Amino acid sequence: MTFSSGTTSAKRRVAHVGTGMTGSVALRAIIDDPALDLTALKVSSPAKVGTDAGALCGRPDIGVVATDDLGVVLDAKPDCIAYCATAVRREHEVIADIVAYLEAGMNVVTISAIPMVYPKAAPANWREPIENAALKGNSTFYAAGCEPGFVSLNLPTALLAGAGVIDTYRMDEYALDLDLAYPIWEVLHESMGFGKANGHIPIRIAVGKVNNDWEPVVRYIADTLGVDTERVALDWETILAPDDLDTALGVIPKDTICGHRWQLAAIQNERPVVSVQYFAAVTSTPWPDSWPRPAQPGQGGMAFRIKGNPNMNLDLRLDPAPGDSTNPGVAATAMAAINAIPAVIDAAPGLLDMPLAGPSIVTRQIRR
Repeated sequence: MTFSSGTTSAKRRVAHVGTGMTGSVALRAIIDDPALDLTALKVSSPAKVGTDAGALCGRPDIGVVATDDLGVVLDAKPDCIAYCATAVRREHEVIADIVAYLEAGMNVVTISAIPMVYPKAAPANWREPIENAALKGNSTFYAAGCEPGFVSLNLPTALLAGAGVIDTYRMDEYALDLDLAYPIWEVLHESMGFGKANGHIPIRIAVGKVNNDWEPVVRYIADTLGVDTERVALDWETILAPDDLDTALGVIPKDTICGHRWQLAAIQNERPVVSVQYFAAVTSTPWPDSWPRPAQPGQGGMAFRIKGNPNMNLDLRLDPAPGDSTNPGVAATAMAAINAIPAVIDAAPGLLDMPLAGPSIVTRQIRR
């Protein structure tokens, strides 16, 4: 988020880690931001080592080449690490990497530690080592993202500032045509279960990823509203392809999974009062009548629903810029981290909570 102010100040020195789908967008944002100075770039792929950072994100060469040597990054003495390496099936490595940077006294902004968007509710295996490392290194840590991230934390915080009596809160996310929007078969097939047989439990549910990543969001809203959460309940279901479905990643065979829905809800007095619901589907997925529909037919996005007095409804959709093929959700995820870098550098050591920005006047509670 760059504007010309007419004044100059010392650039913030940033080292970047990760050049995958989202990491390359974040890298480009660092290079494009006149307030930031890229001092080092760390990659995991041997084929990328020695390549100029600009070439890895669609920009001209800038004179900073990729390395796989941690020592090079540390010697560059950045003010902040922008950590955007994938966490898919390598959560332990991500935690270890972040801990190493924090212990070395370097601030860290990351999109790779989703459960840490609300540290208070994060699993202990994430929170404790990262918190201890920040204390040891006198450094600052901040986990950002889109959803989970500013969409599911900052936006409802602002919305709730105008609420009166509240009966229930729910956010629905519609991730449609994922074979086009997120064309990574390993994720769609293995994590979400598309193309798997009837009865298969998607890995993201089976291994607790849904709870790990989205329960902090539910608990953040619940805490904001003063909900005495008895438990956070998970409800989920899958739907099957009625026929062979053609997708950008191949055919989803008949009677295999082509979509799923899950909901996490904070339970108070045996009723769901704060919930997050997620719908995932590939091209040509038939939409069940029992599922609520997105505001724009066939288009994904998020819907915020507050029942009370007044009722409040907000529909959000992220669209790509003209001529830019970048997935807008990927772009927003990257920018949520890069935009936070100056504030993280200036913050006191420790763990920063989402949201960095937003009203602090929410005093309403769920109707009991």
